[in-house]
Amino acid sequence: MGRKQATPEQQAAAAERRQRFYEIAKKIGAMPDEERAALAGKMAGAVMVTGRGLSVHNSCLVYMQRPDATILGGFHQWRKAGRAVRKGERGLMVWAPAGKRDADGELQSITDGPDGRPRFVPVTVFDVAQTDAAGVTA
Repeated sequence: MGRKQATPEQQAAAAERRQRFYEIAKKIGAMPDEERAALAGKMAGAVMVTGRGLSVHNSCLVYMQRPDATILGGFHQWRKAGRAVRKGERGLMVWAPAGKRDADGELQSITDGPDGRPRFVPVTVFDVAQTDAAGVTA
């Protein structure tokens, strides 16, 4: 069974969310280093469900989208952790390195962009507060 095709309304909503994300990312990129570090410090306790911390830039992105976030993970990461994202929840967007992944989804090599620097793509993550234990529906 393939993935359902998004309706034009869903496509428009997704494009609007992406545009808001790019505007936030641009705003963070224009901040002085001290201001960006102070903003990231407000998310010092936030981690990925895998146990990794967030980069300064991703900490700022998360703070601007959901200041109360604590533990973040992608849809499949939460399933692997025994939790399920609640239907209708809207995720947060962060930057993740693009590259080849193994069967477990772990990054094996990073793809370089045309300028030779690592390439990053926007990905959607969810806070633990947006999930339930697997098999539990609200």
